[in-house]
Amino acid sequence: MEKKVSVNSRIMFVAMLNITIVILELVYGAISNSLALITDALHNLGDVLALFVALIATYYALKAASSKMTFGFVRAEMMAAFINSLFLCITMTYILYEAVLRFFNPILIETNSVIFVATVALIVNGISAYLLKDYHHLHHHHGHTEHNHDHEHSHSCNHQHSHNEDLNMKAAYLHMLGDAGISFGVIIGAIATIYLNTPYIDPIITFLFGVYILKSSFGILQESFMSLMDANKEDISKYEKMLLSFDEIEAIHDVHLIHPSSKEKYFSAHIILKNNQAIKEIEQLLEKIRHKLQHFGVTHTLLQPETSKYIYSSNYCDGH
Repeated sequence: MEKKVSVNSRIMFVAMLNITIVILELVYGAISNSLALITDALHNLGDVLALFVALIATYYALKAASSKMTFGFVRAEMMAAFINSLFLCITMTYILYEAVLRFFNPILIETNSVIFVATVALIVNGISAYLLKDYHHLHHHHGHTEHNHDHEHSHSCNHQHSHNEDLNMKAAYLHMLGDAGISFGVIIGAIATIYLNTPYIDPIITFLFGVYILKSSFGILQESFMSLMDANKEDISKYEKMLLSFDEIEAIHDVHLIHPSSKEKYFSAHIILKNNQAIKEIEQLLEKIRHKLQHFGVTHTLLQPETSKYIYSSNYCDGH
């Protein structure tokens, strides 16, 4: 708990620093006519939102599932990631449009202001990245409440402890590191403008940054959208082959695999047994399956054993 509080306080401090930079860059970007500075400000604003997502995610990670929220708040991360990336995609599309207009209608920028503000932003982003870099490796606990199902089933409540990389914190760290790089690029662009005495460098740098940010944001938008739609990003055939490798299993159907968050993987399937077996034998089989699924990174398992009468029937779980 103390570690989590420390993480939250650091995220909040970094967010406050970056809100100051956003305001500074927007004001001076408008005064100095620097589109590159405004681009950096909007990217920083997106990253401030990403930091608050990280804060919310670490907060809700402590909340247990309830009778109303039976899966807990596992989708909060992807929902917030979708909103943040959508915001960045829209703003960067507009920035690219403005950069093209600025290229054909160039305006001289006030370079001294740009260099000063971008230098401050570089320092702040560097400090922010440093404060977050040691928090990739956090202690996680995965747990879920049991859910009811109409048929007999076995449900693994996988209580796992791991010291793997926290993807949420890693993303926040990389955001800050990327912002530092962009701020450095703005400084180089302003210096080049002074020595080359041309108004075209600012819109060119803006366009390049805009394309880079749009590309990375669209990837997050796509991944979070697919997660919210319960799309599977893996080859599910390896899971099917694994299940059918057990001699006791005659057939399978309704195999589902979803990724509700960056650290969770849910698997469910109906398994048809060859012979009538005692409950104890079925439990032993299910434990073997769970063990193999854990090696595939599955954190939550739902298995429903059935008899052979379900093989040819279309009345059960039809349409999947």
